[in-house]
Amino acid sequence: MSIETRKPQERALSRRNVTFTAIFVCFSVVVGIYAYRTLSIGTAAEMGAGFFPVMLSIVLGFLALAVAFTPISAGAQPLRFASIKSSVLVLGAPLIFAVTIQSLGLVAAVALTIFFSSFASRFATLRQSLLLAVGFTVFCVAVFHFLLNLPIPLWGDLITG
Repeated sequence: MSIETRKPQERALSRRNVTFTAIFVCFSVVVGIYAYRTLSIGTAAEMGAGFFPVMLSIVLGFLALAVAFTPISAGAQPLRFASIKSSVLVLGAPLIFAVTIQSLGLVAAVALTIFFSSFASRFATLRQSLLLAVGFTVFCVAVFHFLLNLPIPLWGDLITG
């Protein structure tokens, strides 16, 4: 059976998955090499600053490669660009966090970041965004402040005076 007469779900590789794989494998290789060359890796027992970025880039690369061989259903939507609003909100989220973490603290920075970035979805409602922001903030405070004891203040200079 020639490739032209095959049904879309019977193809060995889909163009959509290969595109995704190429983008994320390139990203993982660049980040992994950069972290390996510029940061101390250390060992699993005594991790350096580069250990996590290198391991994360390796995992991302393997996950991306696995996607290349995942079949797409016949009814899958074609790839399309995200809206400008969604792109700005998602790309602006780290900026919101970076600008607010010192002045407002962990609680307010995470809540604001999650609240605003949740509106990148066209299905987001005010209630869902508030619940997501509260839930994720509680999770982040529990993990980063209480469990990991990271020296991040819960409340920033603007709030504590």
